[in-house]
Amino acid sequence: MAESFSINGLIQFITAVAALLVIVLLWKFRKVNEVKFLMVLEMHVAIWAIFYALEFFAGDLATKTLWSQFSYFGIAFLPASYFLFTTAFSQKKKPINTRNKILISIIPLATILLVFSNQQHHLIWKEVNLSTEKNMLLYVHGHWFWVFYSYTFVLIISGLYNLFSSIYKFTSYYKSHILILIIASLIPVIANVIYVSKLNPFAGFDWTTVSFVLTGIVIAFGIYRYHMFELIPMAKKQLLDTMSAGVVVINLKGQLEDMNPAAEEIFGISFKECSNKTIEHIFKDFPKIPEAFYAKKDTTIHLETGKKKNVKYYLVKITSIYVRPSVLSGKLIVLNDITSIRQAEMRLKNSNKQLLQEVEKNEKLIEDLDSFAHTLAHDLKNSLGSIFSSSELVIELFEENNKELILDLLTMIRDSSRHTIDLTNELLKMATAGHQDVEKEAVDMAGTFLLAQKQLSETIAQKEAQITTPATWEPALGYSAWIVEVWINYLGNALKYAGDAPKIEVGCDKPKGNKVRFWIKDSGDGIPKDQQHKLFEKHVRLAPEKALGYGLGLSIVKRIVEKLDGTVGVKSTGLKGEGSLFYFTLPVK
Repeated sequence: MAESFSINGLIQFITAVAALLVIVLLWKFRKVNEVKFLMVLEMHVAIWAIFYALEFFAGDLATKTLWSQFSYFGIAFLPASYFLFTTAFSQKKKPINTRNKILISIIPLATILLVFSNQQHHLIWKEVNLSTEKNMLLYVHGHWFWVFYSYTFVLIISGLYNLFSSIYKFTSYYKSHILILIIASLIPVIANVIYVSKLNPFAGFDWTTVSFVLTGIVIAFGIYRYHMFELIPMAKKQLLDTMSAGVVVINLKGQLEDMNPAAEEIFGISFKECSNKTIEHIFKDFPKIPEAFYAKKDTTIHLETGKKKNVKYYLVKITSIYVRPSVLSGKLIVLNDITSIRQAEMRLKNSNKQLLQEVEKNEKLIEDLDSFAHTLAHDLKNSLGSIFSSSELVIELFEENNKELILDLLTMIRDSSRHTIDLTNELLKMATAGHQDVEKEAVDMAGTFLLAQKQLSETIAQKEAQITTPATWEPALGYSAWIVEVWINYLGNALKYAGDAPKIEVGCDKPKGNKVRFWIKDSGDGIPKDQQHKLFEKHVRLAPEKALGYGLGLSIVKRIVEKLDGTVGVKSTGLKGEGSLFYFTLPVK
């Protein structure tokens, strides 16, 4: 009796310790859903084994019966814990909710209540006898015990079904894990069948708790041999199937372990056809992926699929999967569709480019208007000054009744007024030029230059300038009113800087490269070569002591000619008396 007492109690304590050791072993995987349920299961085994050991240590029927009742805190919830563990492992997450947990807990809770109130109804045990020879209780089970046993049988069969169905659901990598769990599950089932049947060699002794020692050993073997619960959480099957992002799992041999439907659609391949094939073969049309996979560090690449209007852009992230901090298990490839982002970037880039062009165009327009306004203000001042002076003379001559001279002055006033109106119109034309293209037309260059001469006739007379023009002008395209301003600027500068009685030659060249060159050459001092590049910039006056002004004339000339698809320039040796030649080009008619 003492020997039986010692051996049976020791066996149960060993069982409890084994269950607790399994919990310690699983602790580092506690964040994994299925592992949580497995730890709860092992905790119930430990509770059962501890109270079962205390039952053996007790010496009387009442105490043994009390410890047997407490052991049901472990026994009652074992089937539910096992079922929840297998359901979570097989990725059937839908059944694991609060409502279902409550439902499968009803029978265990009812069983515990009935166990502690058995004396009133005998639904758990009809009779409880003490075998003094073996120091153990012998039970005659009641009706509810068989209800609970049926409930246990159903949940265990359902759990085994979950494990067996996972064999066909998961990849080959996980099959060894599933087989280990099936073996570990069958050991307690067989032990419990032995307990409730007449096959038990030791009547009354429950082998179920002892069997969990073997179960713990089997699970421990699976953890250390096959790294159970380590790679599975990284590639949850149900999650992968519902993700919009493409996911590919590759093992260390470069073989395909898993691929979700999104990845199949992206690459136009089937997982079943490519299972266990190498990454080089699977992604032969996408060489960037194998190259990034074999890189030592985790990396991110960009990938394009499709052609023309069906082009898709993906951001591909390749991440290492470690079973332990220093043990690499495989790599995870995640493809996120960034087509809409890339297209938005392209649209934004084009919009920014157009906006920049508009800004540059408007800035140039403002600069043109600013420069043109200064020049026109000067011309308007001269014209209005002439009108005002002539009107005063008309008043004086009217008193003298000098009709002939009055007529000449009125003619001058009319011409100056017309010129003022023309200048105003051209300012408006310049203001609208930035918003629409100027329609170029054939230019009467002889008449255009003559208009410029008339504007400067008083200065020409004062300077006693000699101006020679070509007998014929080459035809060109432009806008006559603006070309007048060009000639006024060029001719005005020649008169200002060429000294007294200057000789000014005006001419044009034969078309070259679809452009006609028009030029004006003075007899003044030349312009140093190191200063020539500044001439067509705003507010630049190389010889301010020789003439008043704002230094805007040549910058306006440049703006006008460029709007007419031409170019401007100067040629000069920089020597005294050799003068300078200013030119502009216009398209050939």
